[in-house]
Amino acid sequence: MKRFFIREHKNLKKHACGQAWFSPLQTSCHKRPAHGKGFTLLELLIVITIIGILAAALTTSLRIGMKNARQADCKSKLRQLGVALSIYRSEHDNRVPDWISNLYPEYVDDRSMYVCFADGEKGRDAPVSPMYLNKILDQYNFYRNATAWDNERGAGPTRTLAVTRCSYCYEFSAAPGAGNWYKGAPLPQHEQEALALIGTIGEYKRIQMTYGDENNRSPQGVQMPYPASQIPIVRCCHHWKDQSILGRRSSSSATIERMPIVLNVAYAGNVFISCPYWEGMSRLGNN
Repeated sequence: MKRFFIREHKNLKKHACGQAWFSPLQTSCHKRPAHGKGFTLLELLIVITIIGILAAALTTSLRIGMKNARQADCKSKLRQLGVALSIYRSEHDNRVPDWISNLYPEYVDDRSMYVCFADGEKGRDAPVSPMYLNKILDQYNFYRNATAWDNERGAGPTRTLAVTRCSYCYEFSAAPGAGNWYKGAPLPQHEQEALALIGTIGEYKRIQMTYGDENNRSPQGVQMPYPASQIPIVRCCHHWKDQSILGRRSSSSATIERMPIVLNVAYAGNVFISCPYWEGMSRLGNN
């Protein structure tokens, strides 16, 4: 036993001099390994940067996904409105209703069909926003006039009052239009009289579809009527922030530039994307 204590005493001396000898009697005197070492500043900055990049990518993906979802929903509604309008025409000697609200409830039984998710006013105000008009530099737009609105604030006497909200521009409506809208080859006398007497936006669009205008000419310069698959009957101007395409700002502009998109359903029932001035797109196709 005496020898054992003498040996352990020597071991403790060696340990005190910096040598790592194990002593079962004085284990608490041994140097213990370090635990829980923290992050350095550089490591912390790298982690924060990675998290920021992932958050930005996720935000962008969510934004794109929401944009695509809103467009898909709007296209679906436009397509259903186009089908309802086609059925209405087939049952009314090829005449269109005065307002798209007239389709309710016989041809469109869900009033939410008239509201686009991209419309910040949810169909309670004009179907075109001031920000959209500022973007396309449109100082006067027909759809800023309440006579063309198909909601509870609209002034149309023949619209369906049960439809209180509407986000869409109805291009063949009974709203009063300007008599000098038509620009093109001379019309037959009875058409000139009809355009002057009736003077609605719908009558003007019928003239466009029947006779065309100065923006739709053949390579030989002959004025051509617009195809039913190309002339819009209902338009949505609430997706203008989503993307832009090449087009002309007005019929008098010769400059091609990037313009906000508009979603449309044509008279024939097909859905397509155009710039605000869709006649200009037709002329682009002819050039």
